[in-house]
Amino acid sequence: MFDECPGCGAVHLDMTVDSTASVIVCPECGHEQSIHREPLLMVTGAGGTGKSAVLRELRGVRDDVVVLDSDVVWKDEFWDDIEWYVQTWLRLCRDVAQSKRPPVLFGAGTGVPASIEAHPQHECFSAIHYLVLVCDDDEQERRLKARAPGRHPGEFDMDQSDIDDQIEFNQWFKDAANDEDFTLVDTTTATIDETVARVDEWISAHVTDDTV
Repeated sequence: MFDECPGCGAVHLDMTVDSTASVIVCPECGHEQSIHREPLLMVTGAGGTGKSAVLRELRGVRDDVVVLDSDVVWKDEFWDDIEWYVQTWLRLCRDVAQSKRPPVLFGAGTGVPASIEAHPQHECFSAIHYLVLVCDDDEQERRLKARAPGRHPGEFDMDQSDIDDQIEFNQWFKDAANDEDFTLVDTTTATIDETVARVDEWISAHVTDDTV
């Protein structure tokens, strides 16, 4: 929607965003397009922490947000171009927000602020909030070992090295929580209903009419 300039027809993935005026500016000709800005809500966490279970329960429940699963467009070749994958989701969420409903994006790789903020599209949102599902190492390993191989497109087959990587990723989220302003939800002993309720409350807290 916003990557092709209606002024000169040039296509740019690095359009300048003037968040104060809520416009996107073409770097080629300076043409300005108005943009509606909503918060972007990221529900993230390492593998085995409960994202898919929560997503299944929340999908279709709320009509004030658009719930999205980042796995649906995943392909193995994205391992070599993860930044394109992240930027594509930012572009999609930006366009979804034009319906005046905040996008809620579930995913692991899309939940790292440094990756999100590397792209100009992150400025198309009034704010970006992160909720991270975490759990204890032993429980995470148990869940990962219980998974059917290839449950998601492009998913690793869960050998011990992959499990260790996910446990390390889980720990990174915990360690980074204060610096990155993550909201952590521990799913170790929580029921799925309890976790869904907490995520739903968090979404409600960030869905406001305070758009730009």
